[in-house]
Amino acid sequence: MNNELIVFLHNDVDAAFCQLNFEFVAPTVRKKYFYTNYGNMKEKVSEIENYIAVHRNDKILIMDVSFSNNKDQLDKLYNMFNTITLIDHHLYPEEFFNSYSDKMKVHYDKSKCAALLTNEYFKNTGKNKDLDTLTKITDVYDLWQVENPLFDVSQNLNNFFWELGMDKFCSEIIRFNYTLPNYYPEVVKKINDKISEGIQKLEQKKLIHRFGKVTVVFTDEFFNDVLIREMKNGQDIVINAMAYGIIKVRISQYAPFSAEKKIELSRALSGVETTGHLNAFTYKMSIQTSFENIMNEIQRVIKETYRICYDKW
Repeated sequence: MNNELIVFLHNDVDAAFCQLNFEFVAPTVRKKYFYTNYGNMKEKVSEIENYIAVHRNDKILIMDVSFSNNKDQLDKLYNMFNTITLIDHHLYPEEFFNSYSDKMKVHYDKSKCAALLTNEYFKNTGKNKDLDTLTKITDVYDLWQVENPLFDVSQNLNNFFWELGMDKFCSEIIRFNYTLPNYYPEVVKKINDKISEGIQKLEQKKLIHRFGKVTVVFTDEFFNDVLIREMKNGQDIVINAMAYGIIKVRISQYAPFSAEKKIELSRALSGVETTGHLNAFTYKMSIQTSFENIMNEIQRVIKETYRICYDKW
């Protein structure tokens, strides 16, 4: 068998620090990385299957990938490998992992981001203070800890990640001994200037609409930054309608909704209950993407939100 390790990750900043924590502890281990944005989950699992058919890999490490709505893909991976390690923090139905044997080790805790779980799992804590700090900042971002004094710092880190992209971001962090590159402040300033200008243009073009305590944003850019501002101003829910039919729903931690209502809203809009996190879920429209269909979907989203969360419409 090939001793090269397959590593399967999400494609966000949390996943990046999973990768960095693993690289820190195992820099000489041969690895082949695969990343999913969830929309391409089946394709990526098939890519892994095709790769190991040639290279005969028998071990996989999975970090920050949610299978709660893709159990068939986890089953497929489970049957491909002799050893599976899964580190994750997303929501799952109860007893989700009970059907798997001991060949799959699961390190799961929904109270921490996957990067922090990875840091702890591989006993990295205390070995590199900069890596520990960046991992904790990632936890602040990924769990959306708005009251944490590092919240704004975490936004900058996330924006910097997307500016560089996964490969360059990870390679630069490693090159600077698991800390931020010396050009980080300059890049972040340029990003924040661009964000301020971008939000102003969204307002001018009337692409931000408020319906009571619900805000709808029509944009493929700057959504997180609009989201933060809207929730600081007291909005309960911020919804993002993207050009390709992707709908993001984000709920303020201060919104007066029970967990049951949040789950019901997720089920009514996306068709599933446990996607993403309790206060955040994303789905793709099941019908063809067009201006008319997106507008009709947003009308449905607003109607269902008020019916379920506010008991009126």
